Amino acid sequence: MVKNNNPIERDAVGRLFFLLHRCHRLAIHRAVALKPHVMVIEAGCGTFVAKAYRSPAAAKRQAWLLGALRRAGFGAAPTVLPIGGGGVVEAGGWYWLLTEYVAGARPLAFVNESDIAAGLRVLRHYHTATAAIVRNEQAALPLSYAWLYEKWHRRYQDFLQNLPFIETMMDKEDLSFVLHWAHYCFSTCGDYAAELAAEPVAIIHGDVAPHNFLRTLGGHVSLIDYDAAALASPGLDYWQYANRILPYIGWSHAALARFAPLRGWLNRHWFLHALLFPADVFREWRSAAARRRPLVFDRKRRERFVRRLYAMLQ
Repeated sequence: MVKNNNPIERDAVGRLFFLLHRCHRLAIHRAVALKPHVMVIEAGCGTFVAKAYRSPAAAKRQAWLLGALRRAGFGAAPTVLPIGGGGVVEAGGWYWLLTEYVAGARPLAFVNESDIAAGLRVLRHYHTATAAIVRNEQAALPLSYAWLYEKWHRRYQDFLQNLPFIETMMDKEDLSFVLHWAHYCFSTCGDYAAELAAEPVAIIHGDVAPHNFLRTLGGHVSLIDYDAAALASPGLDYWQYANRILPYIGWSHAALARFAPLRGWLNRHWFLHALLFPADVFREWRSAAARRRPLVFDRKRRERFVRRLYAMLQ
């Protein structure tokens, strides 16, 4: 039913199907693997997503957050199926979270400004809801804090460890540019840490890639995959969103400022400073290597953008 060359994972999936049929009376017709540990299951009761976690705490954390979002009035998150322990089923040594499937949907395309704006609207509603969750359910929050500069350091160290290989897939001047601005950001992040730490806290999504926003045929946009959710300033999501759309809007500060939810963040010094950091290169180099393609790098436009931000911070 599901093609999988890993016998351990294949056994876990079989156990899940058996459990769903035997204990929950679900007649499973078809299952399709979307990626490792995630599949869409068609059953007599409808279609849903099953996602596997190694620990019960991780699965229950996701189930809690999805339920809390619904209680806070955020309707763009998938609902958890009323099966097992709050939507979590243990089978084959894995803990499976079962959620609704968003049918007939496509990922947002950041080449399209209307899609960019749609994603930002969803993010604004999401952060309004999660700020309320933090206020109202603070004692029950099972989430940790996200530390921006620590994440930078982890990815930077991974980059450096693989530098001899990366030198074969990046232009020498592009690589020099990346390392220069990374070093600058590390040497100056202490100047902006207090401003970032003073920001109000909500629950960030943590992975605002276009494939995590799904637009249905009716125009509704859902936000999926909350595995990276953490406590932090909503600005971290907007910073990551800006970092992802900049290649599509020509690395233009003026184009960023056209989007109302981003305009306010562009007044924060810590946010401008964060945009100087080449996070996209440290994030994307592995996927480029897997595709055996060079890293695409628009250095001329990017340099103009970075120089403008640098001047604004002086």
